[in-house]
Amino acid sequence: MRLFRIAALAAGVSAIPQSKGSGGAGKVDPGGTRGNRGPNLENDLMTGTCRDVFFIMARASSEAGNMGGSMGPILCKGLRAAFPEKLGCQGVGGGYTAALKDNGLAKGTTGVAIAEAQKMFTTVSTKCPNAIIIFGGYSQGAAVMHNAVTALTPDVKKKAIAGVLFGDTRFVADGGKIKDYPSEQTMIFCAKESNPPDATCQGKPPNAGHFVYTTNGDGPKAIAFLTEKVETALAGKSAVPG
Repeated sequence: MRLFRIAALAAGVSAIPQSKGSGGAGKVDPGGTRGNRGPNLENDLMTGTCRDVFFIMARASSEAGNMGGSMGPILCKGLRAAFPEKLGCQGVGGGYTAALKDNGLAKGTTGVAIAEAQKMFTTVSTKCPNAIIIFGGYSQGAAVMHNAVTALTPDVKKKAIAGVLFGDTRFVADGGKIKDYPSEQTMIFCAKESNPPDATCQGKPPNAGHFVYTTNGDGPKAIAFLTEKVETALAGKSAVPG
């Protein structure tokens, strides 16, 4: 079943909408701008200064850069518009290669990928201790976030105030939620209104519904959800006497 799933994903990955000039799925275009979506490479956390908020993104299999060419840039651009002076974006790169074959592993990705994502969260906590964290994941990236967020230490997890997942390959395995993380702080998109809906959310091989998120309106919904969570968190911090 896992081998069939990987084969199906390999056949469908080219259907992930990539802006013209992206170089195609799986070809790295460092810092490249995909149409009007934004760069596929973001390193505000690792190379920039501290911000009030950091958005950490794990891309789908075979996507370029560390943000990918689909949901990562869309979310980062929308969140930056909402918090232009306060938010930084960071993709999960390094040990997370987003290889197709890794979808077939027991956790839906590699231990190295999970550790790389955890490092991003921990780096925010140590480098910028007053910052809050929001996160996103698409396809295999959703599996990365499931595993990474669950394993965070309590003090770091407390700073991760909200996350969004698309085409969640761990939806069935983890009971429709991120284990040991508040469900009200997570929004999981499975293209339920698509025809057909995204089959990966039911633990099945990917179908056409797995590749609709850039155009079906779920991106703006995710941005609105994260924006509300950030606004609430920042308002709460400013209300604390200091």
